[in-house]
Amino acid sequence: MKKFLIILIIVLALAGAAGYRIYDMATTEAVESVQKIQEKSGVPVRAFEAEHADLKNTVSVSGSIEPFQTVHICPVIAERIQTIHVKVGRKVAKDDLLVTLDPTKSKLNLAATHASRDLAQHQLAELLNGSRPEEIETARAAVAQAQAFFQLQQLELERFKKLYEEEATTLRQLQTAENQFNTAKAALDSAQAQFNLIKKGPRDEDIAMARTQLESARVSVQQAERDLADHYLTSPFDGRTTVHLLEPGDIVDFNQPIFQVLQIDPIYLVLEVSELYIPKLKLQMQVNITVDVLPGEIFTGTVDQINPQANDATRGFTTKILIDNQDEKLKPGMFARARIVIGEIANALVVTTDAIRFEGGQVFVLVVDDSLTVQKRNITTGAAFDNLTQVIEGLNAGEKVITLSQDIVQNGSKVIITPESDLLNPEEN
Repeated sequence: MKKFLIILIIVLALAGAAGYRIYDMATTEAVESVQKIQEKSGVPVRAFEAEHADLKNTVSVSGSIEPFQTVHICPVIAERIQTIHVKVGRKVAKDDLLVTLDPTKSKLNLAATHASRDLAQHQLAELLNGSRPEEIETARAAVAQAQAFFQLQQLELERFKKLYEEEATTLRQLQTAENQFNTAKAALDSAQAQFNLIKKGPRDEDIAMARTQLESARVSVQQAERDLADHYLTSPFDGRTTVHLLEPGDIVDFNQPIFQVLQIDPIYLVLEVSELYIPKLKLQMQVNITVDVLPGEIFTGTVDQINPQANDATRGFTTKILIDNQDEKLKPGMFARARIVIGEIANALVVTTDAIRFEGGQVFVLVVDDSLTVQKRNITTGAAFDNLTQVIEGLNAGEKVITLSQDIVQNGSKVIITPESDLLNPEEN
């Protein structure tokens, strides 16, 4: 039994060795077969055509989206809220009615000022029109009556003087006649003066006073109209409303916020930019912006404001990027990133950085010629920004440079330039 087990183990070992030998030979033959096929048809590679481009060094700075303007809707009077005309989040246009405060008292005050103005205007018109013919004739008749009475008293006085000289009357009766004469003369003078005044018309001083009273009444009307207008609160610009802080029926105080209106077209991206990059930042510079919640979308903004003083807390300089937001995709509070250009080389010859190779202190690329044969080309490189590297010497625009190639690709290899999709997903082809 023991010998049988030993013989069985020896047989299994020999069988395993034979199986491994067969597998190794099959694998080697498969590799050699693939190499022969590639030598015949070419190794699939991806190539990038060297070209001239503006090479830009950019930095990413994070910030948040903020409204272009934020206004609290506040009254300039204390009054009860009668109506709120818009709901939260609604789009409003400039001058749209937002809130009505109870206007009852202001309407009554306006009516009273209108009445005072109309009365002052009527009084001035009377003075400017002068005396009516009936008034002049009445005054003339009063003068004639006073004249007749004066003449009568004058005759009576002369008669009493003669009687007194003839000692036919007393001194007391003479004095009474003189007093009546003086009274009649004064009445005549008064009637004559009144007639002259009515005939001449109002004095300039009276007209000036009436004009002043009318102007004061008009100012009162304007003030009352403004007071009434203060009961109707409108939007100062196109925007959207935010949460209501008060509701209809509440009594609002002077300058107490009722709700907000935000202007979000355009909109701001607010950044804290390091002092290292501030010298490169210029007003009206274009900036590309990405937003985390909108992957794949790139927005373009312009530098609109740069605070000349650093923030004490962050030591950064507050910078505002103005962004067009007609579709309102960008909302206040969103997190966003701006790519700011801090260096630029115009019209540089560039290749992708992953095409650059190093060996023995040399920098080189693998170039595919017209016969689809690989050529090793030593180059001199310059600046490298993002995934692009400047080539100063050793390469010409339009030459195809291999990127992300396998080690099997060497100088003199035959290749096939394969689309990127083929390299990334070979199982789909």
